[in-house]
Amino acid sequence: MFKKFFKYTPTHQEQQFIDIVDKLLAHPKTSLRMTPLTDKYFLINEQKHYYVLLKENGIQITNSKFSFAKSLHEKAYDTIIKNIHTHMEENRQILEDKLFKNETDTLDAVLNSL
Repeated sequence: MFKKFFKYTPTHQEQQFIDIVDKLLAHPKTSLRMTPLTDKYFLINEQKHYYVLLKENGIQITNSKFSFAKSLHEKAYDTIIKNIHTHMEENRQILEDKLFKNETDTLDAVLNSL
């Protein structure tokens, strides 16, 4: 009950940042980099010319015409990072499935030959 009462609702601008990151993550030409030692996240979309840096509860969005940096509420930042981690896990699973498909096919052949 208390969680529902005290649930954080992002501001309009924070929601815009969340939506921008989500759209970039969904775009096939966006690459995602993470630096584990400094805990920075980079979203790079050369096709659309957008670059996003996330670090220390802050976000910076840049392209050839502007650069915009803003501190975010911890909950809004955590939402963005959670979305990034979810995206990374989904891509990891797809990659694992591709990498180990040959092994699975081989094992299926062995099973079918018995």
